Amino acid sequence: MIRILQKIFTENGFGVQHFISMPTNIFALDFDRGSYYLAIFVEEKMLDHTSVELFNSYFDEVKGLEEGYRPDMDKNISLIVCVKRSGNFQDPILNKIIFDIEEDPYFFKKYVLTYTDLQVEMLLKNQRGSIMEYLYRVLNDDNSFQEHKNDPFQNTEYNLVSKLFIKLPFLNLRKMDRELTSLKQEIINALTPSLLSLRDGLLRFQPEREPDEAAWRKLILDYIKVEEYE
Repeated sequence: MIRILQKIFTENGFGVQHFISMPTNIFALDFDRGSYYLAIFVEEKMLDHTSVELFNSYFDEVKGLEEGYRPDMDKNISLIVCVKRSGNFQDPILNKIIFDIEEDPYFFKKYVLTYTDLQVEMLLKNQRGSIMEYLYRVLNDDNSFQEHKNDPFQNTEYNLVSKLFIKLPFLNLRKMDRELTSLKQEIINALTPSLLSLRDGLLRFQPEREPDEAAWRKLILDYIKVEEYE
């Protein structure tokens, strides 16, 4: 998984470093945009109710950098916790721990990205050339999209790719080919309650006003049904 994230950060203009004092990690920095991410990699058995305290302690590691620390990191650094799972995405105890980590308001904005070895193997086996072009190609595959909507908990490549776009805020969901034109046609054809709700949400945006990224992200998340931790 570290190879995948390192490729994604690099293609999106981030410099990449590593802390030797932490578990396996990536420290991604974009000084021009003032955007910083610390990604750490753990297994699900390592997570418990004390995990959030450990993760918050990494903030001191960042502030203690002898070279490279900038004051704007204090409010602009996010923590990506990459959790390798056995494949059971509906473990209520673990999902509650993940939910608590993401909701913790201190030090970092936190995102938990779950994955399995099988998902990583499929992505690395199939990806050639630009990783971002490949990720958009997977995300826009109609068959995979429909299968994922029907069962968002499948241990598939699409499951991982869709979560990458939700959990990495710098990735642009609005580049999806199906964004408005095909989405509108689907709504018109299907007219299910969920699609009508999505349509109403999209129509609330005024044409002259650019919708903010958080609103777009919530609409797409609701539509593609990425699993939530409740």
